[in-house]
Amino acid sequence: GPGTCMRLWTEREHEQRPVQELPEVQRLDLSEVILSLKAAGVKDLKGFRWLEPPDDKRLHDAIELLTDLGGLDHKENITELGKQMLAFPLHPRYARMLLAAEKLGCVYQAALIAALTQGRDILIRKVDRATRELREEFLSERSVSDCFMLMRAWSYASKNNYQFQVCKKLGIHAQSARQVKPLLEHFLRIAKKEGLDVAPKTVDDEVIQKCILLGFSDRLAIRMDGGTLRCELVHGRRGVLARESVVHHANMFVAAEIREIGNREGEVQTILSLATEIEEAWLKDYYPDDFDTSIAVVWDPSSRRVYAASQETFRGLMLTAKRVDPPPEEPAARLLAEKITDEEIGLKHWDAKVEQWILRLNLLAEWCPEFELPAIDEDARRHLIESICMGAFSYKEIKERPVLPALKQWLNAAQREIVDKHAPERITLSNGKTPKVIYSKESAPCIALRIQELYEVKQLPKVALQKVAVAAQILAPNMRPVQITQDLESFWRDHYPSVKKELQRKYPKHAWR
Repeated sequence: GPGTCMRLWTEREHEQRPVQELPEVQRLDLSEVILSLKAAGVKDLKGFRWLEPPDDKRLHDAIELLTDLGGLDHKENITELGKQMLAFPLHPRYARMLLAAEKLGCVYQAALIAALTQGRDILIRKVDRATRELREEFLSERSVSDCFMLMRAWSYASKNNYQFQVCKKLGIHAQSARQVKPLLEHFLRIAKKEGLDVAPKTVDDEVIQKCILLGFSDRLAIRMDGGTLRCELVHGRRGVLARESVVHHANMFVAAEIREIGNREGEVQTILSLATEIEEAWLKDYYPDDFDTSIAVVWDPSSRRVYAASQETFRGLMLTAKRVDPPPEEPAARLLAEKITDEEIGLKHWDAKVEQWILRLNLLAEWCPEFELPAIDEDARRHLIESICMGAFSYKEIKERPVLPALKQWLNAAQREIVDKHAPERITLSNGKTPKVIYSKESAPCIALRIQELYEVKQLPKVALQKVAVAAQILAPNMRPVQITQDLESFWRDHYPSVKKELQRKYPKHAWR
């Protein structure tokens, strides 16, 4: 009859499993493949004829790693170091470590670290107090690297022939420790084949720390504060240093292992483990071109003021910051303008009159392109706000600044005259009245007058070289609209008699013709 299938996962997990796994190119590290392609002369990785094209993020991550390791330059071309790394049938990270170890004289230690970081952690994380105390007594002589503790743990297990009970006393996973030896031998054979000196040597801790840095510089991290284990990493990432790490005192370190852990709320936390303390001076020795110094301006919402700091960064990770006072004018003005645009703060004198002037200019530029007037679009508006904010560093300094005079400097004197003449703020009617013109994107320019103020006016003026008729909003004595028209002659002839009859009854004290 049929056999029995024993699934070692829950029914719920089974229902959530995909029908089939993603292709390896979609889920595995591509750095080794990309290094080979670059060595073969492939320039356009996206245009390469992949059997299953990887997504852009996986390509980006692999190129970023290879660049950090020195296998590719910043133009994504393979370097001499990259060609040397390719000679090793290993992940580029470990090839880089072995090449560095040859120069530093610690190939054996580098091979052991590579072997220890390949498989399951040989140290059991959750142990009782007695085991933890014994482990600290036997293994925690040095606290600059978790890798050193692993190396001592493996050495202890190896000397005791991986006996289960002996390893258990220190919380060492005997079987995992046993599996390290063939991996170590594998790495040593590869190194020896490439002409490296694999003989065990006694070296200073600093030598091994530098070697680890050269293999894991893409995982450089800095503690965000002394009170928590939160960290910032290069390339804008964040994580948390593992609680079991022995380098809690270190401000700067590299993590040989990064794992993501999800919680019940669906949030993912990045845990940094197998950490090794690093000194900033080593970064400057090995990666001088990856440092950048810049001045950053920031907005303080409580004081509503711009502050600036000179920052030194390494691959986007801020190492030091020193306050700059006063801040640089242009970035400060740009940031103040951004806050105004986002309506966090406002200019008191940027009022309806200012918006009307901008509309007059923009509409006239549209109606009469022959004038070749420079319209004020969103980019120009931001530029003008920046010019108003120039030289200021706080909201207090800009809130009362005049706006319209600054905006008018957008035009030369002749252009300002054209705007005033052909898109005037006020127009003169035949009865001598000079009402204000309201301009709008959605409708014709419009004046608003009570009906008595329009007596003797039969035609409305036009603006923009007589191309655009002005509309009149005719108001009752109570200032409520009666009608909007661009044809006053028709209004007087066809509509006024009935309007007059109705309004005269309501407002008998007003003059009616």
